[in-house]
Amino acid sequence: MKQSFIILQRYSALLSLSFALFFVGCLMCETTEYKITMNEDGKSGTLVTIMRNVQSGESDQTKQQKDFEQAIQSWKGDDYLLQRLREGMYVKDRNLTIENNVLVWTEKAIFSDLGDIFKHEFKNDTLRFVVKGDQKIISTNGVIQSAKDSTVVFWALAVSKEIFLTTKENNFTPASDFAAMFRTYMKNSK
Repeated sequence: MKQSFIILQRYSALLSLSFALFFVGCLMCETTEYKITMNEDGKSGTLVTIMRNVQSGESDQTKQQKDFEQAIQSWKGDDYLLQRLREGMYVKDRNLTIENNVLVWTEKAIFSDLGDIFKHEFKNDTLRFVVKGDQKIISTNGVIQSAKDSTVVFWALAVSKEIFLTTKENNFTPASDFAAMFRTYMKNSK
C-alpha cells in the first residue's frame, strides 16, 4: 500500500534539497509544493517538487540574467542531475514552464531512503518542517507548534496517510520577470 505525503511550502532554508535549483546565484520562488509518495517498504519513494514564480532576488539586470541562465542550466545541464544524485535522489524528470504568467519549475525524483533526503527533518517516524517567520502557513493537516521566530509543523508518518502544508512568502516582490525572459529564450531556441 502506498502512502502519499503532500507538502506544499514556500522556498525557504527549511529543506536543502529544494535549493538544488538555486545552488548558484540568487534565485527565489513564491511558493513550493512537495508531494512525497512512499513505497510499501516505508523507506523509498517519489518526490515531486513544484516551485512557482521562480525569480531572481537581484535588482541588477546583469545579475538577473545570470540567475536566469543558471535556472536554464539547472533545467538542461548534467551538473544539476549529479548534484541531486549526491543528495540521494535520482531525477526522473524536470521542466520549466509558464503557468498563469509565472515561471514554474517541476521535478520528479525517486529516492531509496526518506531519512537520507530529510536528514534533519525525519526522526523516529516523524517528519518535521520549520516554517520561518517570513512565511505564512495557508493550510496544513500537520500539528503546528509556534516558536519565537518560526513555526514547526510535524506529522507522525505511521498515522498519517496524506500530509499537506501550504505556505506563502509574505513579502515576495521580485524585480525580475523570468516569465518574459523564458518566453524570449524559448522563441530564440526554435
